[in-house]
Amino acid sequence: MIRRIVDTNSVVGRSGKVHKLHSAIDRDEGEFLTRIIRDDLSIVNTLEVGCGYGLSSLFICSALQGRHRVSHTIIDPFQNIDWDGSGIRNLEEAGYSFFKLIETKSEFALPKLLEELEGQFDFIFIDGWHTFDHTLLDCFYATRLLRVGGYLAIDDVSFPAVRRVVDFFSNYPCYEFSGSVSSKRRRTWKNFLIRSLMGPVDRRIWADVLSRSLYRRIFEDQVPNTVALRKVTEDNRNWDWHNEAF
Repeated sequence: MIRRIVDTNSVVGRSGKVHKLHSAIDRDEGEFLTRIIRDDLSIVNTLEVGCGYGLSSLFICSALQGRHRVSHTIIDPFQNIDWDGSGIRNLEEAGYSFFKLIETKSEFALPKLLEELEGQFDFIFIDGWHTFDHTLLDCFYATRLLRVGGYLAIDDVSFPAVRRVVDFFSNYPCYEFSGSVSSKRRRTWKNFLIRSLMGPVDRRIWADVLSRSLYRRIFEDQVPNTVALRKVTEDNRNWDWHNEAF
């Protein structure tokens, strides 16, 4: 089914209407999520914020299939409103029955999950609303919902707001970088000119002088699209914790 969707660049909704694919993860990103789950047999309880056309859900469920007592929870308030139920339809057509859809906005759904399932999830994928505050909130609750050893994967890190959130959580003592999927940054003649003029100065100096986002635009050749962090300890930061690196 994944191959069919990718090859035709389309999905069929519950209404029977064919929708052209957009706002979906690509094959490299999907296979990245699949590898994380397949390489860790302890992953059985997963959560996803944002389903859309269901490609990420298909990749996650395909990696879980065959394991004992698996469960995939999906939070998507717009699945049957904006997406014509296509994501859930694809999962049903693929034969998966171990998923649950919560049609509530994540800022309401995640706190309710936390009341009962703190530290119970093995893998969480964040691909919801891409403003800084919404993504920050999703990742905050995800950190509480993840067990030690679990994974937090975040999509669309090329969005400046999402990248800021990833920067922030990457500095949490409880997380370590696990991997990413990146694409080549598009360069303009202005960028090449600025980079050549700044080149003689040690980049470590520019890293201290420039803002993090400006430094990236000038010097980074790869732009991360999806990033995974692994929770290696409990989140035991002090009440006044702060990291200047952010």
